[in-house]
Amino acid sequence: MTGNQRVPGITRIACLLLLLGIGGCAATKKSARSKDADYSLSEAVLFTSAADTVFADEFLYVYQKNRIEDTTVERSPESNQQAMEEYLDLYVNFRLKVKAAEEAGLQRRESFKQELAQYKEQLAKPYLTENRVTEQLIRETYERMKQEVRASHILIEVPENASAQDTLKAYQMADSLRALAQNGASFSMLAEQYSSDPSAASNGGDLGYFSALQMVYPFEKVAYSTSVGNVSNPVRTRFGYHIIKVNDKRPSQGKVKVAHIMIRPDSESDSATYQKARQVHQQLLTGADWNEMVERFSEDVSTKSRGGELPYFGTGNMIESFEDAAFALSAPGDISSPVKTRFGWHIIKLIDRQGLDSLEKMRPSLERQVERNIQAEVRQEEMVSSLKQESDYQANKANIAQAIYYLHAGAQAESAEPDRGGVLFSIADTTLEVGNFYDFVQEKQGALAADSVLAHQLYQDFEATTLLEHEKTHLADNNEEYRRILQEYRNGILLFDIMEQKVWSKAVEDSTGLQQYFENHRETYRWKERAEATILDAQSQDILETAKQELGEINEPLSDEVIAKIESTFNEDTPLALQIHQSKYERGEERSSVEAVIDQVTWEKGAYSRTENDRFYHILIHDVLPPKLKELDEIRGIVIADYQNELDQQWIATLREKYPVEINEDVLQFLGQQTEP
Repeated sequence: MTGNQRVPGITRIACLLLLLGIGGCAATKKSARSKDADYSLSEAVLFTSAADTVFADEFLYVYQKNRIEDTTVERSPESNQQAMEEYLDLYVNFRLKVKAAEEAGLQRRESFKQELAQYKEQLAKPYLTENRVTEQLIRETYERMKQEVRASHILIEVPENASAQDTLKAYQMADSLRALAQNGASFSMLAEQYSSDPSAASNGGDLGYFSALQMVYPFEKVAYSTSVGNVSNPVRTRFGYHIIKVNDKRPSQGKVKVAHIMIRPDSESDSATYQKARQVHQQLLTGADWNEMVERFSEDVSTKSRGGELPYFGTGNMIESFEDAAFALSAPGDISSPVKTRFGWHIIKLIDRQGLDSLEKMRPSLERQVERNIQAEVRQEEMVSSLKQESDYQANKANIAQAIYYLHAGAQAESAEPDRGGVLFSIADTTLEVGNFYDFVQEKQGALAADSVLAHQLYQDFEATTLLEHEKTHLADNNEEYRRILQEYRNGILLFDIMEQKVWSKAVEDSTGLQQYFENHRETYRWKERAEATILDAQSQDILETAKQELGEINEPLSDEVIAKIESTFNEDTPLALQIHQSKYERGEERSSVEAVIDQVTWEKGAYSRTENDRFYHILIHDVLPPKLKELDEIRGIVIADYQNELDQQWIATLREKYPVEINEDVLQFLGQQTEP
């Protein structure tokens, strides 16, 4: 780990790993070594200072996480031990700086609290039950996408907030229809007669093939879990109760991209429209140009200008007859016979077909769709169930029932208003009371009034919100990995802020100190021999010659405006036709492979030509500058970085003197053995 200058634009936490490398070894007192020692890493003290005590497991976690290991080189136990000791010295410096930040009270600043709170929110997400439920739903959805289901349904409509009596009546109706279907009655006839779905009158309840995310989640879940030929138990969705008959299941067909020619039906004769489509189809089969035929005959104005092309689509996204014809085409370029839909007659050409993408490629899209279409319907129930199991949940069912009853019964309640101090449930060391629930309702809807269904939903929301907030609050207590990561971020913010005060800003703002540092190290900053040159880098000899003619005789470096104008002219059609490089090139410095051509010519004033890697170069050396001392204005950034290094070393020495460090050498030796290959 190297470098301690502040890097422009670097994030605070990205700085953490860089800052662990802030250097300088200082004399450190080490305790005597015991050859036969054995330790519990969580109890063994690795080092102490007047400001800190660090245990072995804490250091080992950071060391193993942050070290960069070259696996191509076999390292000896001695070299591993040395690497650990070097890292420990850096880590000690890091801890001393964090302690200095704490003593300066930086952790009490409002800006620190806000920044840490933001990181805490982000860091917690992967560890929360809510996220685990989302991940389960994503994987479940992807697995279902591998299969398509064809099903019919009968819907008995009932509103979500219907009374208990109406809900029961709808359920019983659905259940009786299921019994009829199981006893041999025609499912399609039952759908035509009883289903609230208007389309059932014409399709007998047949929904065609569908895949995951194309139906509401409870419907999808039951359809995928019901065997082919079977009828499900009634399933409740926001539309009412459904019974589902699964007609078929097949592997996913993936997606296709097609183009089409659409001919709208004649107002008097569909036969005439079909004959026109048939003639167009025959001309295509005998070699007519597809795009010309689209332009002449297609009546789909939205696709006519792009050769009839439609976006990729999968099962359930198009009218069934169109979809079936498209998926029946096997090779790109294949053309279907005329296919009828309610829009007219279509001739379809296959452009491409794709299988199901990998889970990782689909993950961003699936996550958005799951959160939008599924999560709200299932997350709360599954999340609450999980959290109850993990958090020592204890409920007072009588108080819960009374609180919900009074919420919707109000003045008409047959029993007295419940005591606001009555316990509803407890989670570990936290107790939630009736008053907490009513405060939640008041805040959410502004009044303590609700019908029966809403009152139950409000309680479920209160319970879920409370459980999730408790999990977030106690996450660091219950999850060691999260606690360690959060501590790293906390210390990283403090380290960044204290470095800003003690090193970075000080070096930039202390112009007198910077000048003095520069004068004291004047001999360190020297230019080697330099060539002031312009390099024309062309794609061909002809382009190079044309550029030379346009520029004319070049006796001195070109202005930025001239370079931009010339490059723009030559690169209008071909982006890399001509590039112009110009600088003062120092002898022996690292440079790009393109500009390295300067090292292949004699460093004397004049013009030179070279050909390298199929590129053609014209090199103009305007002047050769002898070695000399650098001026501060030429290298201010480099000098500031070096001055920061010196300030940092001085500060570390001060901290080491203020907080003497004692390392338990036998524990360090023991840790080295734990990391040996």
